[in-house]
Amino acid sequence: MSDLAAYPRPHLAVDLVILTVGFLRPADERLSLGVVVQRRADGTPVLPGRFVRERHTVGQTVRELLIEKLDFEPSRTFYLEMLGVYDAPERDERGWVVSVSHLTTFRPDEADRLSPETVEIMPVRGDATRGRRVTRESLAYDHDEMVTTAVRRTRRRYERSPDPLRLARPPYTLSQLRHVHEAVLAEPLKRDTFNRRMLPYLKPATDSRGEVSLSGTGGRPAQMFQPVSRKDRDPESGPFPLPRATTRAR
Repeated sequence: MSDLAAYPRPHLAVDLVILTVGFLRPADERLSLGVVVQRRADGTPVLPGRFVRERHTVGQTVRELLIEKLDFEPSRTFYLEMLGVYDAPERDERGWVVSVSHLTTFRPDEADRLSPETVEIMPVRGDATRGRRVTRESLAYDHDEMVTTAVRRTRRRYERSPDPLRLARPPYTLSQLRHVHEAVLAEPLKRDTFNRRMLPYLKPATDSRGEVSLSGTGGRPAQMFQPVSRKDRDPESGPFPLPRATTRAR
């Protein structure tokens, strides 16, 4: 018997925190941050998760999870950020399960492709300090901790540079970009200061003729922007926190 055979093997799982922004409820007047959850047979919400098959990578497991559990066929490579290893012996009543939790994001058009029969998007609210829950319902296992960790890290990054996790599809106006940051940070931001902070990390969007693109959503057209290449900037640079507004600027 080899040395490895003498030790019991835990099940390895990947649990996925998928954040998105959108009008999560019919009465919403502004964008909100939400997390994708599913319901167990007993009605308890959980994060989408999957056991890792033998000799499968985390990336392969995430793709299988999206296709088989969310009925979502990825059309692009998704950003994945490891949140942590969750290995408390009693964390899962089904047995010895070690979870490697990861964060990713869906753009609104991608979230719209999810079936309400399979998943729901639960709004995220409140303070994301350690030990706090940011969803209206408690999630199973230690998934509350995973979501809080993901939201805390995401908010920290959204103080620094424009839409670093690509929750919006560029090009966008500065107002559209600010609304995404306000959804993540759950606070209104000072418009002029926000624009000054973000402009060094943006470049004007142009059409196929090289002309500057303008918004066409009605009202006075606004200039469209897209982020500069990551190699041209430090994604963790920039002053923070962003100044908050006392009233919401639209």
